[in-house]
Amino acid sequence: MLSKVLFEFQRCGEDLFRQGINNSHSGNMSICDGTTIYITRSGSQLNRLQWSDIIETSLHYIDTQAKLASVELIVHRAIYQRTSAKAIIHSHPPHAIARSFMTDEIKPIDAEGQYHLKKVPVLSVKDAISSEEVAEKIPGLLIKSPVVVVKGHGSFATAANLEKCLLLTSSLESACKIEIVTNTIKEPQ
Repeated sequence: MLSKVLFEFQRCGEDLFRQGINNSHSGNMSICDGTTIYITRSGSQLNRLQWSDIIETSLHYIDTQAKLASVELIVHRAIYQRTSAKAIIHSHPPHAIARSFMTDEIKPIDAEGQYHLKKVPVLSVKDAISSEEVAEKIPGLLIKSPVVVVKGHGSFATAANLEKCLLLTSSLESACKIEIVTNTIKEPQ
């Protein structure tokens, strides 16, 4: 079981980096197994994960391992406690972040994007990184949409497993890239 967990983390982390969704040390991932969260270590490279980069901690209380976990643990816990999510990918997709400055909701214009995502809420908060405000507001949005973008910061995708979170994250970034490119193309005169 645990080797399967590490493999899933490694595969998704590497794909996020290869697709340009995360930089070398950004983003975090987790899965929830009952009352246990497996989450990436703070500062880990998602494209080079080892066992020491996966932190096992409690869903409900702060234990000794929690201090090693991603700073976004507060948000992951809130999402697991208030939604049916079993996995979370938090990433920093550059085109989706760029779009977040321009809108309160991202609606894909391409067929593939529309197939996976109807509309993605953009959450505007005072403190976007590891804040109680994000932890309080994002679960309600994730009940309505499997992905939410925190304005100027990044996306949180939730699903039954990390692979589905990766699909949603990748689809969001691709849709935003297509919209940005489309908006730069000038009609012939």
